[in-house]
Amino acid sequence: MKYRHQIFLLLLVAATSCVPLKKSIYLQGDMARHLEEVEGSYKTDKADYLVKPNDLLYIRVTSLDDRSSAFLNNESGYNAMADNPMSASLLGYRVGLDGSIDYPFLGKIYVAGLSLQEIAEKIELASSKYIDQSGAIVKLLNDHVTVMGEVKNPGRFLMNSEEITILEAVSLAGDMTDFANRQNVRLIRKDGDLPQMLIIDTTDERIMYSSFFYLKPGDIIYVEPRRLKQWNLSSIPLGVGMSLVSASILLYTLFK
Repeated sequence: MKYRHQIFLLLLVAATSCVPLKKSIYLQGDMARHLEEVEGSYKTDKADYLVKPNDLLYIRVTSLDDRSSAFLNNESGYNAMADNPMSASLLGYRVGLDGSIDYPFLGKIYVAGLSLQEIAEKIELASSKYIDQSGAIVKLLNDHVTVMGEVKNPGRFLMNSEEITILEAVSLAGDMTDFANRQNVRLIRKDGDLPQMLIIDTTDERIMYSSFFYLKPGDIIYVEPRRLKQWNLSSIPLGVGMSLVSASILLYTLFK
């Protein structure tokens, strides 16, 4: 008889602390596909990022004499951008819906669907009408990734290099928590008008040979929780936890 009381108390605490896992997971449905279904087999091919409408570009025209190319650059703006990265959205060149940018003196230049290197070559060719031995530097200003879910510090992070892996992005977010499902990490990527969602097993070393191992600007990483999290007692508010303990002691005393 005494064991019944103990079992009853355990069931009471467990039922109160249990949170259905299905209610904790984002982006449920049939859209997500496993990586091996998309690629068939893991491969190493890695494509360059192609600029698309609404991207923000940093462009700087160079020459042997900086003074001869100064009229093509916003020198004061570049200095302000270095002091305040938030000003980049005002100083960069936004790619229009038609895939072009309007560059002072050079006019409308179509850049959508081109790599950064191809755009630099196009800018260099256009500026050669004004200056000799010109060059161009083109970088992406909206180069960020978002990491959310079961990580210690979810958020939006700037890519600190031209290429970043999915594991590096997770490390920027402080690594996964103890309740992370490392075999179900979702990669959401928008290519064209439709988003693509993949499920990646980060415990499989073969992902290092996948083209999706390297992230692109705008990618979203979502780390799903494990089923174990639904039994996490630490998620119960302190006041509720104390009330449960008091009620359990009272019930135990009454039925003892």
